[in-house]
Amino acid sequence: MLLRRSLTAVASAALVMHAGCASTSYTPRGDGRIATVMEDGSPVLMKDGKRFPAGVDGLRDAVAGNPAAEEHAHGYSQAMHLSLAENLIGLGAVIAGAVVVAPNRDAAGNDLPVSRERNIAGSVLFFGGLAAIIVAGFHVASAQSHYMDAINVYNDGVLPRLPPPAAWRPPVPPLPPPPGSGTPQMAPPPVPEPSPALPAPQATPPPPPQAYPPPPLPPVKPAPN
Repeated sequence: MLLRRSLTAVASAALVMHAGCASTSYTPRGDGRIATVMEDGSPVLMKDGKRFPAGVDGLRDAVAGNPAAEEHAHGYSQAMHLSLAENLIGLGAVIAGAVVVAPNRDAAGNDLPVSRERNIAGSVLFFGGLAAIIVAGFHVASAQSHYMDAINVYNDGVLPRLPPPAAWRPPVPPLPPPPGSGTPQMAPPPVPEPSPALPAPQATPPPPPQAYPPPPLPPVKPAPN
């Protein structure tokens, strides 16, 4: 039995140490939005490389500048404060009710009967404290809803940012020639050959002049008989 308890204690301590050492290795890009990361086992809000504790004050500082998100952050703060007060009141009432209904003992160690008034008072305290604890649970759930709404509303109001331009790189100079090869001579650029000249168009000779009117035909001599 002692060995089992020792092993249970060691395992519990190891789990607590592992949970406390858990941290995220990825850092979100700084684009003005709110992201959630883990640091030493606890959630942390991050915006533009700046970290905020995941609590009332951290959420209020992270969403500053957005009225709608600030209203949700205020609702988260109110709900968390109410739930804390209700949990404390409820726990105190439950303990007080248990003490009131607990029987007293006489000198001989025997339990004395509890009066009816004490039973009623103890029951009222016990059930009233239990009801306060249940109501505190509802306020915690409402607070978590306001917490998520504050982050989402703020992120939706952030204007998109263009990615940074690529860094300019100077041109890489050419490698020097190997030793002993001398300075390489670059060939001259080719000279384009002139295109052949087209033959000149030849003029058409004019037609010979024609006399007008035409000369008379010579007389035709009769053939001899």
